[in-house]
Amino acid sequence: MESNSVQRLQLGISRLENLTPEALEIFLDKSWIHFGDVEHHPLSLDRLSFSYIFQVLTKSSFKKTITKIGNKIFKLTGKSTKEAKEDYYKRTNFKEFYYEKGDKLPFDNDSVDFIYSEHFFEHLFFDEALSLLRECHRILKPNGVIRTCVPDADLRTYAPPEPAGYPDVKLPWNHPSKNKIRWSVYSFSEALKIANLFPIPLFYCDKSGQYICNEPTSHQTDYEDCTDADMIFNFNYIMKKRSLIVDGIKH
Repeated sequence: MESNSVQRLQLGISRLENLTPEALEIFLDKSWIHFGDVEHHPLSLDRLSFSYIFQVLTKSSFKKTITKIGNKIFKLTGKSTKEAKEDYYKRTNFKEFYYEKGDKLPFDNDSVDFIYSEHFFEHLFFDEALSLLRECHRILKPNGVIRTCVPDADLRTYAPPEPAGYPDVKLPWNHPSKNKIRWSVYSFSEALKIANLFPIPLFYCDKSGQYICNEPTSHQTDYEDCTDADMIFNFNYIMKKRSLIVDGIKH
């Protein structure tokens, strides 16, 4: 792949039809390449307990989100959900993605301006996450940024910490929906450092339980030479803003 053929990469994106209209407005753009979920139903009766499936499907927030997205699609495009879904994949560079330790991302060294990943790195074991972060360092341009959102599993005080075995203790460890590591701002920042990326924690809970919000504008000097300011100072594409959010800069 030529170094000038891609500017932005998203790792571990959900299926496009599951995104919010605000995120779609940004991601339906050929400047992005999306490496995302394979097409399968995430809730499988033979893998998850019935109680967990029932809880998810009956959550009012789940139902409201699906209704809102469907209504927005029809209003903006005049297309049915099925037609809009087909249109999404025609308009984007979406590739199904499954990462194993040692895999190489199909990009040249120093070729990507910005990498974004939301609620994906918690589904890797630590050695896999570190291997992938090193790959991100390799493909980022100098002063390029990787922005990661993961659950603040143990330290968060704005919601109960995630229970052990999330999302369900009956889910096998090799299932892609299983959370395999519990991140905090301290562990993720250290992982970025090991991968030779300079960490900038943005949203996180600290050891005293305080919820810290550091907008990128408060780190202007750190981002001064970054290659994609449009994405660095834009948060409209982040679906789960109440997450642990940390940037890593390649110096």
